[in-house]
Parts: sequence; C-alpha cells; structure tokens
Amino acid sequence: MKQYLVVLGIVGAITAGIVFFVLKGSAADSKRQSAEAPAIGFVATPTRWNDGEDDQDGHTLTFSFVDAANGVHAQTMERISWYDSAKTYKVCYNPQDAKDWKLYPAEHVCGS
Repeated sequence: MKQYLVVLGIVGAITAGIVFFVLKGSAADSKRQSAEAPAIGFVATPTRWNDGEDDQDGHTLTFSFVDAANGVHAQTMERISWYDSAKTYKVCYNPQDAKDWKLYPAEHVCGS
C-alpha cells in the first residue's frame, strides 16, 4: 500500500508539473501577443478526418488579419475541433513578429 501511495504521489507531481508549464507557456504567449486585429473574411468549412483511431468532425478556418507594420496575413487552420459558430473571433499577435499569432474569441483581452 505504501508503494502505491508513493507511485500515486509521483504521478500527481509529474501531472502538476506538466499542467504548470503548459499554463505558463500559454500565459507567455498571451502577454507577447499584445496587438489585436479582426479576423477578416472568416470562413469555417466543416471537415472530417481520421486521427488513426476514429473519425473526427471539425472545421478548416480561413481568414486574414492586417498588422500595421507588415500588412495582410492570410491564414488557414486545419482540423479545428474547438470552433464555435456562435462566437466571433479575433487575432492577437506579437507586434515585433506577426508570425507569432493566435486566434481567440472576441472577448479575450490581447496581452493579458
């Protein structure tokens, strides 16, 4: 029983560490991506793919955004399972490197 608790504690510590670093990385991305732009010409095309085990339903998202320094950037995101047609989206990007961007729901505060 004691070994079981030790193994359970180790697994819990590893899991907590992974969650911590994932959240820390996500927060760093959000702080770095302080500029925002609307997703222009946003189109969500339904698609289906096989992930090796099951068929998955989702969308291919196509849109553009304009950053003040470098102009228009056309983007395509494939195999997106989290898209919600009831939400509107915007792009948060790094003003020093517009290739460093993420698509967020419109209520997200860029740079936070």
